[in-house]
Amino acid sequence: MEKDSLSIVIPVYNEEQSIGYVLDDALSGLPKIIRNFEIIVVDDGSKDKTNQIVKEVAKKNKRVLLIHQKHAGFNKALLTGIKSATKNHVAHMQGDGQDLVRDMINCFKIMDQYDLVLGIRGRRIDYDFYRFLLSYGGMLLYRLLFNIKYEDVHWVYVWKTEELKKLKLDSRGGMFILVETLIKFREKGLKIGEATSPYRPRYAGASKNTDTKVVLKTLKSMMKIWWKMVTKKL
Repeated sequence: MEKDSLSIVIPVYNEEQSIGYVLDDALSGLPKIIRNFEIIVVDDGSKDKTNQIVKEVAKKNKRVLLIHQKHAGFNKALLTGIKSATKNHVAHMQGDGQDLVRDMINCFKIMDQYDLVLGIRGRRIDYDFYRFLLSYGGMLLYRLLFNIKYEDVHWVYVWKTEELKKLKLDSRGGMFILVETLIKFREKGLKIGEATSPYRPRYAGASKNTDTKVVLKTLKSMMKIWWKMVTKKL
């Protein structure tokens, strides 16, 4: 694998309004930044035309891989994509157009210097009170339970693939899987960097990750990891 090769994993669920735009933008933008890349779209059992749209794009471009699985949630979809990644680095990208390639460029520029790069999104112009509560409430819990002091841990992640694939991660833990990787990279003494990666409102559709069931799964996974740290079983 080339030193600067990159896999981008996009977990999607019912994103027919935005996934075509996201893929077109990525396929036009990535060659300007990195020569060796692949895009892995994991369709988490979508009931709309998401699968069909991605399949058409994949037919025209061999850099796009479509994986379809039964609906099992964000964690399982992300892990499926990571397992299939073949490049030196792997990045997580939204399927709703909130983080485009041009927004992630600062993270890509420094990924060879770190084992994990975190993107800092900055101002979130479309957040309502509930989303602010989830975001900043989560950050407070992470600081209290795990002593996490990074500026933003719920946004762009660019991992060194070799290190990421060594981890055993919770496949049923809501959105906590991202922070779980951060905690485990830190525990192993790996190098973690940060870079700006601007936030965009959704291109289309509605957020699924703020659903009450997802939030409860996230909290459950968080407490599971915290208990393992307390009992030194992490």
